[in-house]
Amino acid sequence: MKPKILILGAGYAGILAANRLDKQLKDAEITIVSESIGFKEKIRFHELASAGTKKELKIKDLLRTRISFLQGKVKKILPIEKSVLVEGNPDRINYDFLVIALGSSQIRPIQISENSIQSKEAVSEFLKKNQHREIQKLCIIGAGLTGIEMAAEWKYFHPQSAVTIIDKNELGASFSKKGKEYLRTFMLENNINILDNTNIEKVSENEITLINQDKLLFDCFINCSGFKGSDLLKEAGFQTNTQNQIYVDPFLRSRQYPNVFVAGDSAYLENSILRMGCVTALPMGAYIADQLTNLIQGKKLSPFSFQFVGRCVSLGRKEGLIQFTYGDDRPKERIIKGRWGAIIKELVNRFTIFSLKMEKRSPFRFYFWPKGNPLQMEKNISPKTISIRT
Repeated sequence: MKPKILILGAGYAGILAANRLDKQLKDAEITIVSESIGFKEKIRFHELASAGTKKELKIKDLLRTRISFLQGKVKKILPIEKSVLVEGNPDRINYDFLVIALGSSQIRPIQISENSIQSKEAVSEFLKKNQHREIQKLCIIGAGLTGIEMAAEWKYFHPQSAVTIIDKNELGASFSKKGKEYLRTFMLENNINILDNTNIEKVSENEITLINQDKLLFDCFINCSGFKGSDLLKEAGFQTNTQNQIYVDPFLRSRQYPNVFVAGDSAYLENSILRMGCVTALPMGAYIADQLTNLIQGKKLSPFSFQFVGRCVSLGRKEGLIQFTYGDDRPKERIIKGRWGAIIKELVNRFTIFSLKMEKRSPFRFYFWPKGNPLQMEKNISPKTISIRT
C-alpha cells in the first residue's frame, strides 16, 4: 500500500516538507493539517501588530496539487495508535509517518492582561483590543530579536508613543560589540527607553515594579520574553523540555517513536546549536523530506547538518542590522547596518516565501541550506527500518 504521511502544521517547515516529499515520493499519500487556511508569515508579525492588516497567502496556493490539505485544529496526537484527532473530523486520521511542525505559538506567561505577537491569533487579538485607542506607553518585556523588532517597528509607525524595552540580560546579548553598540545607538536616537540588565519584581495591571523598587507605568504590555510549543506534544506522551519541545535524535525523530519526525520550533536536540526560528525551520523541513524519502525507499539516513551564516533584524522600515556569525552562531565582528541592513533583511524575508513557491513549482529540489556542524550520533541510536501498515 501507499505510505501515509501526515504533516501537522503548515508553517515554513511543514509546507516545505510537504512539497519536497511530493516530488520525491510519487506513490505516497501526503496530508497536511492546519488550523488556518491562511499562511502565517511569522517573521512579519511585528509588522502586522504595528501597521495593521497585510494581504495573506492561502496555504493551498503554496502546496502542490497532489497534497491533501485539511483545515482543522489538532485535538490529540496518539503516537502509539499512529493516529491523530482533528476538530470537526469524525474519524481518526491514521498515518505511517508523522511530521510534527506545529511551531511555538504560546508564551511564558507573566501577567493576565499581557499581549503577545507569537501567533496570528495573538496579533489579531492585540489589534482588536487596541483599535479604538492610542497607546501612549508601550512596554515590551524581552530584548531578544522579537522584542527589538517589535519596539523599533512600533516606534516607526507610532512615533508619539513612549516605548520601553526591559530585559534581565544585555540588549542584543547575542550580537558582537559593534552590533550591540549600533542597536543601543539606534534605540537612543529613536527615543526607545532601554532597561537591560534589569530584573522585574512584579507586574500589576498597569505598573511594573523593578527589583530596585522603581515603578514603570504602562497602558499596553507585550510579552516577548520566551516562547513555548504546543501543550499537545506533552499531552501525547512525547518526551519534552520546559518549552514543550520534543526531544529528537540526530535524524530529527522522536526518541520514542522512529516514525515521528519533528521540525522547527517543535524540535529540541540536546547539545546542539539549533535554536527556534525560521532560519532553522526551513532547513529542518527540507532535511526531513529528504530523509523520510530515503527511509521509505530503504536507503541509508544521514544526521542533520546545519550551520549559521548570520542573523538579521529589522529596525522599523528604514534601518536594519545584519550580524555575520560563525557556523556555531557566535557573532563575528562584522555587521551591515542602516539602510543596507534594512534592504538585506527584507530580501531575506521575501526569499523564505520565494523558496516555498519554488519548491512547489520546480520539478527538482530547490531549497538548500548551509551544512556543517553535523549533529553527533547518540549511543544506541541508529536508522531503523519501519514497516508500513498493510
